[in-house]
Amino acid sequence: MIPTLRACKGRNLSGCPFLIVWLRYRPLRENDVMRLLIVLDRPDTALFTLKTAGALAERLHADHIRILHPRLADNPAFQTPDEGMPTTGEQQRFAREVTERADKLREIASAWMGPAPAGVRHQPDRQWVEIAGDVRKIAAQEARSADFVIHGRPRAGDPGYVADAFAGILYDAEATLVVAPLQDYSSVGRRPVIGWRPSRALDNAIAAAMPLLEAAERVTLIIGEHAGTRTKLPEFTDALADRGVKIIVDRFRIDGDGDVGEQIRAHALAANADLLIMGAYTRPHFLEWLFGGPTQDVFAHATLPILTHH
Repeated sequence: MIPTLRACKGRNLSGCPFLIVWLRYRPLRENDVMRLLIVLDRPDTALFTLKTAGALAERLHADHIRILHPRLADNPAFQTPDEGMPTTGEQQRFAREVTERADKLREIASAWMGPAPAGVRHQPDRQWVEIAGDVRKIAAQEARSADFVIHGRPRAGDPGYVADAFAGILYDAEATLVVAPLQDYSSVGRRPVIGWRPSRALDNAIAAAMPLLEAAERVTLIIGEHAGTRTKLPEFTDALADRGVKIIVDRFRIDGDGDVGEQIRAHALAANADLLIMGAYTRPHFLEWLFGGPTQDVFAHATLPILTHH
């Protein structure tokens, strides 16, 4: 962790002198320990999540990677008295499904944790962990000890434990979350874009992402504006530019009935980005985006890794 960032958490970055000083003069020190947590809960998305984490670990020179599978301990279909008690057959079927899912995820993770590919200069310590119990509480507890948490992109129709893990990471632990896309990216964070809309959540996301931003080839700010308005650029862009990072500003007009999330996604893809940084909104609105509510937004069709923070 970077101590100076804690002093700025929750404040607008433009008014945080500690962060500006760190940006201008303080690179990551050799004794800083970078810890990544990968949360795996679905075999069909596990490999995409692991590959995203691997690309991120390479950019961050991660020291430790903890791969967590939070296992259900109780059948979620029988959580209250009015739901009754599971029959022996139902309990056996639940236990079998939990075991088979864990076995598949362990096999995928084990193959990914094999010998380092040729040309990889830095190989972090990697550990597989299974913890049974309340998925949301497990995910939150583990996330609090990580600098970055990587989780697969939730989809409409996912089991409840996927949403529980996501909520535990983002809202309970208030961790820095990287949502892995359902496709491979050779790099993550080399060409990041920021969906700029001033907010505390975005401030937190950017503060956490600074080790990536200061080492990026370029950083693109995508700014949606209503007619007659012009958003001022945040001061951290000057600090990054002073460090030699190329800053690109992409402004677009927000129409009354336009889908802002879709416009951000389109502009990010046009920028050839490999990471989209944005702040998480309040819980009802944000989860509506994720799980396909009335207003489908950037997460519904996202094809980029997304770094976010609540």
